[in-house]
Amino acid sequence: CIYFAPCCAGWVLCIHTEVKAAELLGPEIRGEDKYITNGTLAPSGRIYFAPSRAGRVLCIDTEGNTVELLEPDIPPSYGDDRYLTEGVLAPNGCIYFAPSCAG
Repeated sequence: CIYFAPCCAGWVLCIHTEVKAAELLGPEIRGEDKYITNGTLAPSGRIYFAPSRAGRVLCIDTEGNTVELLEPDIPPSYGDDRYLTEGVLAPNGCIYFAPSCAG
């Protein structure tokens, strides 16, 4: 599958390339400009998206085709945007995202 995080849409889009089909994965995520960067693939097979204007990190489990919003809620630092860059997978297994406006 190819996965797309919702920016202004309400659901994650999953495209099954081998059978030429698409499906929407929930839960529904409300708002606009929620996730605007590419996700970062972890060794577990999960894809993580840092929130732009959403309040939580988006996690897509590619094995189970499920979507989860991870706690805690992340407040914006300056303005409305939280993170505008892709993450980096470090040797320790953690994914790091730089904030959009460091203060």
